[in-house]
This record gives sequence, C-alpha cells and structure tokens, in this order.
Amino acid sequence: MNDRTHSVFDKEKGILMGRVGAGEDLLTGIKNELQKHGITAGSVTCIGSLSQLSFVQFEYENKTLSYSKPIEWDTPVELLSGNGVIGVREDGELDIHFHGVFMDHKKSISGGHFLEGGNIVAITVEFTVLATSAIQTKKEFNHSLGFSFFNFYEREDG
Repeated sequence: MNDRTHSVFDKEKGILMGRVGAGEDLLTGIKNELQKHGITAGSVTCIGSLSQLSFVQFEYENKTLSYSKPIEWDTPVELLSGNGVIGVREDGELDIHFHGVFMDHKKSISGGHFLEGGNIVAITVEFTVLATSAIQTKKEFNHSLGFSFFNFYEREDG
C-alpha cells in the first residue's frame, strides 16, 4: 500500500489518476505529478481532506470586482469538490487555477480560489486529470480587466 503522493497516466485516453499524501501541499503535489508525466494543459478534479487552507474569495464593493486578502484556516476540512484548469504562465511555469468547496467540523460549507503552498493534505486527496496535447493553455494578463486568466490556443506541435 502506497500512502505517499503518486499517480498513473493512461496516455492513450489522456487520463491521469493519483493521490496527494498527508502533509503535502495540494497544488504543489498535483503539479509535481503533472510534471512527471509531461502534462501542461487540461483540467483537474479532486476530493479529500485538508488540515489547513489558504484561499481568497471574490469581493464586490462599490461596483468593483476584486479578491479578498488571503484567508488562512488551521481547521481541518473535508474537500467536497475541487476543480481547476491546468496551463502555463507567461514565464513558462506550470500553473493551476483551482477552486474548492469544503466543509468544516461544524458542517459549515465555504469555498474559494486556492493559493499554492498553504493547502496541506490531512489524510489524502484523490485527483483525476483530463490532459490534452492538442490545446495550449496559457495564463496571460489582461490589462483592461486587471486580471490574469487562461487563454486557449491550438497547439501547433500537438
């Protein structure tokens, strides 16, 4: 039995399945598995448990859209649903735009945009990635909106 982070990639179907082990950061763990298999574009879903969280939430004040300051939780939660888009930033580094819905021990449900480095797995997180080699996903800054987001292109070498 393997209790550490690991994954298996079905290249024919473009499906990666795996888990992130206890004590590891959720997004860093998934990114490490993506890099092992050369995956740079696709989508990820997951479920599991986290011992601490780091995320931001959407804010709307004075007709202005923004994100909250980072919210840090040291309370264990059940990750009911996690979803993300996989791509690369303008500097070429792998990135995951990830949102999650979670429930704490008091049965309160919340969620947000997860930040890499502060979402530590409590017991396990199992994940599934649908990978593509025909699409290039690139996070680019949009000056008119003031946010970076993924754009999608046909991959010439795909």
